[in-house]
Amino acid sequence: SSEVVKWNPETGEVLDRVPVQYSPGHAVAAEGDTVSPDGKYLVSLNKLAKDSYLSVGPSHPESMQLIDISGDKMKVIQSSPVDPEPHYGQMIKADKIKTIEVYPKENNNPDAVYNQKDARIVRKGNEVHVYGIAMRSKFIFDANAKRPDVIEVNEGDKVVIHLTNLDFDEDITHGFAINQYNLNMEIQPGQTNTIEFTANKPGTYPLYCTNFCSALHQ
Repeated sequence: SSEVVKWNPETGEVLDRVPVQYSPGHAVAAEGDTVSPDGKYLVSLNKLAKDSYLSVGPSHPESMQLIDISGDKMKVIQSSPVDPEPHYGQMIKADKIKTIEVYPKENNNPDAVYNQKDARIVRKGNEVHVYGIAMRSKFIFDANAKRPDVIEVNEGDKVVIHLTNLDFDEDITHGFAINQYNLNMEIQPGQTNTIEFTANKPGTYPLYCTNFCSALHQ
């Protein structure tokens, strides 16, 4: 049925029921799979949420609904559309999530560049290695060049681009794409990431930041 039901596990007595949209396929309770379940919230992962959200095609968004189960009467307090079909999930307390805010410096990483003036382009035969940086509103690939944001190579070169995000600030993520080569990567704060391709298409191609932080980063 299209509802979540609370019952007494000792007697089987139904204590409460709350309608959801529409067919619960799975449910997850806060800390439910631990030795100390929290018992305050539950997420109903539903199928067949038609008419709940804007129709975007034959396959509609499904629904995840957050339910407060702490009192005598359960209450749906939040609904969110999700991709079909919501399956299993976990809900844990926020203070258990221990993340890093930025990638720490890897001073022994030969591909990393932590100072703008060290950005450089190095040719090794028919390989071109770019040791560049990304920061708010700019790329720098060769600090000593007249146009430090240009990479010039020969047709047929193997191009290896090592890019370090110098914005050591939480959530300041940059992207790097060359659309005509179908290349795209993301560089998290403090991270060094590498992308490579063979320059087999003569011409001039724009480099594009796919995670805009401000104007001109395209």
